[in-house]
Amino acid sequence: QDDIYEILKELGGEASTSDIRKRAKEKFPDRSLYSYVTNRLKKMEKKGILQSTDYGSDKMWEIVEDLR
Repeated sequence: QDDIYEILKELGGEASTSDIRKRAKEKFPDRSLYSYVTNRLKKMEKKGILQSTDYGSDKMWEIVEDLR
């Protein structure tokens, strides 16, 4: 979860699911983190850390609670 949060911060605090997944694959090529992106984003949304907005066939995610 922390890795996904950090990736979203690197992307300016707001990004689409596909952009986050792409960055996770680039940043951690030896891990399968990119395949869990949607699951982790939804968990953080339930905790009130992120907010999502439908964006066509994708979702935009925005940090609403700073963890650091």
